[in-house]
Amino acid sequence: MPVHSYFVLTAFTFLLMVLTTQLIRLRNSGSEFFGRPTIEKLYFYSAKIAIFTTWALFILKAINPMVGFIYLPDFLSWTAVGILYAGVVIVSFSVVNLGKSLKMGITDQEIKLQTHGIYRLTRNPMYAGVHMIAIASCIYFPDLINVSFTIFSIYMHHKIIRQEESFLAERFGKSWLVYSTRVSRYI
Repeated sequence: MPVHSYFVLTAFTFLLMVLTTQLIRLRNSGSEFFGRPTIEKLYFYSAKIAIFTTWALFILKAINPMVGFIYLPDFLSWTAVGILYAGVVIVSFSVVNLGKSLKMGITDQEIKLQTHGIYRLTRNPMYAGVHMIAIASCIYFPDLINVSFTIFSIYMHHKIIRQEESFLAERFGKSWLVYSTRVSRYI
């Protein structure tokens, strides 16, 4: 296995540990992780499946570099690893900053508007990081299926984000308005 494959597997192992730790904290605090989908259920859940499929293909290619038909020069593999690590760092900080407000979908539970930490730089750092990982996957494993899943997922998540932001505007009113005019949606 090439050295970059070990870096890929290490990054995903770290991300899995961060997500698992946060989900355990949520469960122990009595907070729910699953909320209501913000768009039609079929599109909402298919977007989630698509993004995690790109991650699975990334891992598959790292474990078995012979998968796929396109030869990839080492510098592109290392570029993908760099983008992966940036995405993992962003997602990890996002998950930690969200704390009990981490949800998949919207919720009636009490949540707090997150405006500190990485949320001072972008309103949707978790999505930005998740999409960076998917794009890195496309570079590492440039397969039509992988690219298609990434494009579909980014498009559908944009729709999800717009609905989540409408929910936050309604829930937090003026606080959201001040925050959203000060901080951009993505970058």
